[in-house]
Amino acid sequence: MSKDRKYWKQYAKRTLSGNWGLAIIGMILSTIVNFVGNYMASALFPGVAVSALLLSQVFLFIVSLIGMIFSTGYIYMLLNMSRGREYGLGDLLHMFRNQPDRVLVAGLVLSLIDNVLMLPFNYWTIMTAPAADTMEAYVSWFQTAVLFLVLGMAVSVVVKLPLSMTFYLLADDTEMGGIQALKTSVRLMKGKKGKYFVLQLSYVPLLLLSIFTLYIALLWLLPYMNVADTAFYMDARGEFDRPDEDMEEPDRIADHSAGDDYNAEA
Repeated sequence: MSKDRKYWKQYAKRTLSGNWGLAIIGMILSTIVNFVGNYMASALFPGVAVSALLLSQVFLFIVSLIGMIFSTGYIYMLLNMSRGREYGLGDLLHMFRNQPDRVLVAGLVLSLIDNVLMLPFNYWTIMTAPAADTMEAYVSWFQTAVLFLVLGMAVSVVVKLPLSMTFYLLADDTEMGGIQALKTSVRLMKGKKGKYFVLQLSYVPLLLLSIFTLYIALLWLLPYMNVADTAFYMDARGEFDRPDEDMEEPDRIADHSAGDDYNAEA
């Protein structure tokens, strides 16, 4: 890995120059499944009965898995865009034509990790209640819930950071299975997790500023973040170390972690 977050962001800006329209439309189409799913869940399973809530959650889980397939297709589109290849909205369906079960397997594993890590929070908020009907008891109960939430999210970041490149790998290699992609992501991220984490943190100020635009700026910010992450993936593969090579058929992922030094980025 030879570049830094400044380079990845500049690469994203160059890639998106003249391509913003399709990048934004592709992002909207790849995420709209989840919005439609939420609407349909409330329409199909109304009420607060336990059966309705359970069926609603199962339905939303299935929708989220389908959404992952579209999202991975969007990654495929961004990879083509970033590599200067032909691309289009049809790329969103790429994973449906190339063993979508691979995405489902990886998605199920990542969802299982999330559910296990959030068990304390879910148990506390669903199975317990304030010890008494007083403000002090409610505040104490709420503070414990927030603590479980923050701890669960923090551990989730640590555990899932090495798995961040899973869907890029699946989009890039139609023969790679879901479990193999998870394992390869761990190897690919070796020595690079700190750089990727700092890259994600660098988006926070822009995300906060988007509040003042009523989140309209997210239409441009999210594709920019996605393409910068795509540049990170390409750099992790060593593609920027061989700029003159034909990248029409990317080689299988190798371990490029040797010699990577996070502390070198300052």
